[in-house]
Amino acid sequence: MKFKIPFLFSICFLLSACAGITYHAEPPQVSISNIQLVEAQLFEQRYELTLRVQNTNDFPLFIKGLSYQLHINGSKFAHGVSKQSIDVLPYEEQMLTVTLISNTLGLIKHLKSLNNKALNFRLTGHVSHGTVANPISLYNLPFEKSGTLDLSGLLSK
Repeated sequence: MKFKIPFLFSICFLLSACAGITYHAEPPQVSISNIQLVEAQLFEQRYELTLRVQNTNDFPLFIKGLSYQLHINGSKFAHGVSKQSIDVLPYEEQMLTVTLISNTLGLIKHLKSLNNKALNFRLTGHVSHGTVANPISLYNLPFEKSGTLDLSGLLSK
């Protein structure tokens, strides 16, 4: 009985020490490199979206998958998920091609808004981060990128 109490106390102490350790990864910088219409059907459109994923941490990011949404002029335009795994080394970048799905009503709404000749976009989502040998995600890191695409030069030609 004397042996069990110090042993249990030691285990509890070690477990409580581990509870204070937290994960401090900076979210990756994710931006749109290219978007291309792949398939258009009556109710939905499918796009190929090329993302640039930059790791601003001093350790590698082992991305196990991601979810993402694209908002145009303040409203949700399209969304997608990907279970592609990529490893982004410290202070490096990778290109990732994923699928983006929109519905016809959203597309029509955004085509009507082209009369102002500028599109404000916002890409949001989460990457699932794990370890090199573990296929399971351990953490979700949010990302967000916004900007404006001026179409006036393209539409006037």
